[in-house]
Formats: sequence, C-alpha cells, structure tokens
Amino acid sequence: MKNNKPFILTFGSTGWDRIFYKNDDGFEELIYEEEGRKNSHQALAAKRAGAESMLVSFVGDDEIGKKCFDSLTSCGIDTRFVETVKGEATEINHQYIDKITRDYTLKRGPANLSQNYDSSMVEKYKDYILKADFVILVSKQPKDFLTAIIDFCYQNKIKTSLTISHKKFDISDASDLETLKKCTFIAGNAEEGEVLTGKNNPEEMLGILPNMVITKGGDGVWFANEDGNICHEKAVKTENIVETNGAGDTFIGNLVVFVAEGKLSLTENIKMAMCASSLEIQKMGVLNAIPEREQTEELYYEYFIK
Repeated sequence: MKNNKPFILTFGSTGWDRIFYKNDDGFEELIYEEEGRKNSHQALAAKRAGAESMLVSFVGDDEIGKKCFDSLTSCGIDTRFVETVKGEATEINHQYIDKITRDYTLKRGPANLSQNYDSSMVEKYKDYILKADFVILVSKQPKDFLTAIIDFCYQNKIKTSLTISHKKFDISDASDLETLKKCTFIAGNAEEGEVLTGKNNPEEMLGILPNMVITKGGDGVWFANEDGNICHEKAVKTENIVETNGAGDTFIGNLVVFVAEGKLSLTENIKMAMCASSLEIQKMGVLNAIPEREQTEELYYEYFIK
C-alpha cells in the first residue's frame, strides 16, 4: 500500500462498447461509444473510490485497442500491464437500452483476447498479487487461470472478488465448489446467481455459497454478514434513472475498496457501494458516470446517516 490507499489489482478484459436506443420499430439509434468491460469498469470504480488501481489486460493492435488503452490511462488506472496482441482485434460489444425501463441488453462480439490468460500469469505477476489488498476477477477468462489465481490468493491470504458473468464453474463438481468458496466475494446479479447455483431465491443461493453478494436492481442486495446471517439491504431510492449499464461494476469496485480499508462493517460497506451505484445510473455512459469517493460519501451520509 502507498499513501495509505488500498492497492486493487484487476485481471480482465478491455474492449469497446457501442450503446444504442432500440425503438419499438426496431430502429437502432447510436447514443455513445466508449471503452467498457466489467473488469475495466470495476478497476475504474476502485480508482474513484480512493484506491490505487492496476489493470492486467490485453488489447488488439488496432485503432480501437489504442483508444481503449488511452481511455483507461486518462482515467488514472495503472495500465503498464495492458498488452497489445499482434494480429488480434479488440473486442466490440453492442448494448441496447430500453427507453422506458432504462435496462439494457447485450450483444457480445468475438472475445479471442480473453484466451490469452493462463495459469502462468500467477507467477508472472506474483509480486503485484502479493502486494494487493484485493484482486478483482471476472469469470470470462479460462477456468485454469481463474482457479490458479484464486488458489494462490487464498494460500497467501489475499482477498478476491469473482464476478460470475460466465459460467466457468459447476457447483456440482466438488473441486469447483471448493474453489468458489475460497473467494472473499462471488458477485453477480440475481440472473447470474441462478445460472451458477440453479436457485432463483437469493437466500437459497447464499445457503450454497455464503460468500455471494447478489444484486437485484431496484430490489437491493443480499449477502451474509460477518456473523453468517443472511441480510437484505433495500436499494437506494433513485428517481432519475438514465441507464443501468455499469451499476453492478460500480457497486463491486467500490465495495472491495471499502472492505480493504476495514473501517466499517460489511453492512455499511454494502450501503456505501449501493450509493455509488445509485449515482452511476443517473448519468449516460459509464466512464463519466462512475462517481468520485466524495460524491458517494455525501449520498451515504444524506441517505443513511442524517
């Protein structure tokens, strides 16, 4: 740690998002485009929550890859280990926003760069992993890489957060279940939690994996507190929802920083992270919408303390 700031190390994808409104007649209206992936969004949220944030990632040797790299660097993320892969294109996703609900659907592009992660990276980045207060992972990368880094962090008492965006682990397999239990947090929305556990009730999901943190939009967050009790925090009431893209990543990026600092209980850290998400969904885009620490603390004080 430097300057008393937590050091958050994120492994994961970098790419480009193009965001559209999709009208009832099927017409697609481009609203904006920017760098955007769960991993990089979480790394940025951690940075703005007050951490030193480093991203280990890959971009293609194309114009989009350069734009992604420049965007991340300009946001203050340490990008010294964002590598350019010759002959590969940077991933581009399309997202479609419902004008009424403000929810979005995702059309993924090819994700060849995600296959560049392997178990040898644990040794390659060992010194940085050992310095980290939290390692952020997303289940998009190959299973052998995820398993190796989770095991290494567990053995060395390094906290980890795994977002379950892709089903790489099968809880019916004893070794997979054991790996998942080694994570500090398994983060995901209710739909992702159901895919992982086969349960559609957050309490049942937590009965299988008590380290899950389950977000459910306007219904709030479910988690197990320090005493193992299942808790539910209602969502922060938000009137001006512009779009929900990036809300979950903002939540996790903030949560790991607050937990790494160790100043508040898990319940209060959850509330703080919920405030950050509430602020994020009130602006268009993600990079410009993820709030700074001061904004999050101000809303937390106004909403939960005052």
